[in-house]
Parts: sequence; structure tokens; C-alpha cells
Amino acid sequence: MKRLCRNNYSWVSTHVFVAMAICSCSYERELPLLEVEFGQDPEVTAESLKDFLPPLPRVIESPDNPRTAAKIDLGRILFFERRLSEDSTTSCQTCHDLQNYGRDLDVFTTSPGLDRSRRGLRNTPTVYNVAGHFSMFWDGRIKKIEHQAAAPLLNPMEMGFKTRQEVVQALATTPDYIELFTGAFPEDDEPLSFENICTALATFERGLTTPSRWDMFLKGDRNALTKDEIRGFFVFKEAGCAQCHKGTYMGGQTFVRLGRVIPWPEEVDPGRFSVTRNKADYGKFKVPSLRNVTQTKPYLHDGREPSLKKVVEMMARHEKGRTLSKLQMNYLLQFLETLTGSLPLEYIREPDLPGNH
Repeated sequence: MKRLCRNNYSWVSTHVFVAMAICSCSYERELPLLEVEFGQDPEVTAESLKDFLPPLPRVIESPDNPRTAAKIDLGRILFFERRLSEDSTTSCQTCHDLQNYGRDLDVFTTSPGLDRSRRGLRNTPTVYNVAGHFSMFWDGRIKKIEHQAAAPLLNPMEMGFKTRQEVVQALATTPDYIELFTGAFPEDDEPLSFENICTALATFERGLTTPSRWDMFLKGDRNALTKDEIRGFFVFKEAGCAQCHKGTYMGGQTFVRLGRVIPWPEEVDPGRFSVTRNKADYGKFKVPSLRNVTQTKPYLHDGREPSLKKVVEMMARHEKGRTLSKLQMNYLLQFLETLTGSLPLEYIREPDLPGNH
């Protein structure tokens, strides 16, 4: 029996070694170069743009949450309000710096929460344009932005509150908040509620959009992009990027498993499986939007990569089994730059907080 166990162990070890060697070879093997032909004066047809319409709106409206000036102003205040954390040290702005495209400038991979010695498990996504995504978070566990704020508020790693009532009480001791919530939700019997905190935040975030030169191009201004940027769009299409990164938000509309051609290296996160417990969802993540992608490093769900060029190389290799030439990469990166929009500086200006806390 001992010999049989040893033989079985040897057989398993040998096959595991062979499998690892095969995966290693597949990762290191030379991949075919992407073939793209460029004309002297590249032209984009309406047909080639249809998968990216409509252009990004200035405001992402919702019939279930009509925007009012009172709700927008309250949501802006709450976004900067540190009292919405258990120890009054952290606000939404802390990890989603609106002046820097909604990313955390103090981290290289994932953001710290209340306990600065610990970090979250996933890369902090930008809040810009996210209201238009089909779901929230990398694993899509929440569908609407009106429900999104509840998760970090009650997460011990993030804002740290244990109950909804604790969140409400953090604001209820400030008389100005009673007045602000009453003005924003005049028809509610209890205007200052957990649900209305989340709704006000979402109302403000629905205005966090960044239209760019790409949107001008989609609207018909063919001079909005340079010839090299248009060539980059052709590379983007031919490389297969547009199969996942399409629509108004250039992503944010589906779940995809990483490593569809060549296994993704060092992947330990179960992704959407942690929500659905469906084996088919193991390793799947929400496809991130490419809006402002040049400004929102680090990249990927685990924040492992600070270089956009490296991420493009990884995606081409592992998702499409291709490599890009130096010229193709240069064109593609120029195209991605056209997705960088202007920040709504007046809209995101930090407000005076109630009680001057």
C-alpha cells in the first residue's frame, strides 16, 4: 500500500510538473504578431463606430432617482464627510480623489481602510462614469449605484460602521444635517435615513462624468482625433479589445474570465464566484471601463500593474494570443489617451461641511 501511494504520488507529481511546464511554455512561447494595415489617411465609417454609441452624457439620469439641486448638494457634502466613517477619519473622497480622476493617490495596489496596516483585497475603482455601469464592484455584487454606498459604509475594512442606525446617528447629532435632509427629501416622514444617505450620494455621483475628445468624434467631429489616434482605434478593433470594451463606457457592461487563451498568471481571486457560487463564474470580473484609463493606475482587479503598456501587452497575450508591434502599441496608447475627459471642476469643488467638523 505504501508503495502504491508513493507510486501514485510520483505519478501525480510528474503530471503536475509536466502541466506546469506546458503552461510555462505557453506563456513564454512566441506569439503571432497582430496584422493591421494602415492607409495614408485612415477613415472611420459610421458602421465601425456603432458599437460605441451613444456618446457619454453629461449626466447619467435615472427615472427612479430624479435629480434635484438639494439632493445634489447634499450628496456632494456627504461625499466629503469624514463623519461617515466609524472613527471620523475617512470619507468617500479619501479613496476616490475627485481632483485626480477618482483614484487613491496614496496606494500602489489596493486602498487601506480604517486600519491603515491592512489593505482591501481589490483595486479601488474610479467613481467617474460608474453610474452607467450595469453593476457595481469588480464582482458585480450590487446592481445600482443607489445601493452601492451601503457596502463601504458597513464594511469593517472601509468605513467601519456595524449597523445602519450607527451611520444615521453619526449625522443626526448635527442640526444642519436635519435641515439638509428635510430639504432634499421633503416628502419623507424620516428624511434623515440610511437609504436617503445612499440616495443622495448616488445623486451626486450621477453627475461625475468626463466627456472627452472621443465623444466629440462620436458626435461627428472627425477633427477631434489625430490620424495616429484613429490608427490606434483600428488597432483597438483589430486586436479584439472592442469585444469587451465597447458601448458608451468602453466596458462596464459584462463579466469576463481572465486568461481565455493563455492562463492568467498568479490568479487567486475567485471573482464573481464569491457572489454567485456558480463554478462557471470562477475567475470572472466586471470588464472595467477604459474611460480615463491613462489616469487611473494601478490596473487590474488586484492593482498589480502600474504600467498601462504592460497591461495592454498582458491582455493581448492572455486574452487574444497575440503580440503588438512597437508601432501598433504606440498608436493604441494614443487612442486610449482620447478617452481621458475633462474633470467637472466646479461640480467637484469641496463644500463647507455642516458644523465645520
